[in-house]
Amino acid sequence: MNKLEKCGYWLMLSDYDLGTIDVLIRGERWVYVAYLCQQAVERQLKGMYVYYMDTEPPKTHNVNFLFSKITGSEPFRAETDIARFDERKNDCEDFLMDAMFYYMSDYPFSYKNIATRFVDSTLANELHQKTLLYVAWLRSFLPEIEIPKIPS
Repeated sequence: MNKLEKCGYWLMLSDYDLGTIDVLIRGERWVYVAYLCQQAVERQLKGMYVYYMDTEPPKTHNVNFLFSKITGSEPFRAETDIARFDERKNDCEDFLMDAMFYYMSDYPFSYKNIATRFVDSTLANELHQKTLLYVAWLRSFLPEIEIPKIPS
């Protein structure tokens, strides 16, 4: 696979997460809406990482780390309208900090934190809208890439 195909794979997974969020909203599964918002943006960023860094993304769920690595890279800065990027950069970083909170760990040290993960419909829907906004914004910094279809 070349970097465009790998990027397309990650974008496919991000799109699949976004579609799954719609199903979860109808089922009022708010915790999982929040979790998949984080996953959708993580996968978007991993696609961008493959494209701009021309290597596999690191095995991390830290979306802020991925964002800073990508946006600080020479290839990103060379291919991007930096003024357009800078208009929303800080807002996107704030969103990514919020999204990171909803990454669900199943490690024992996270047991005591489970109560803080329960979110209501208002918070979940707000996170969903911001996820749609920032995934689209991030994607606008990529060239048009063919996104494979998920086999049915």
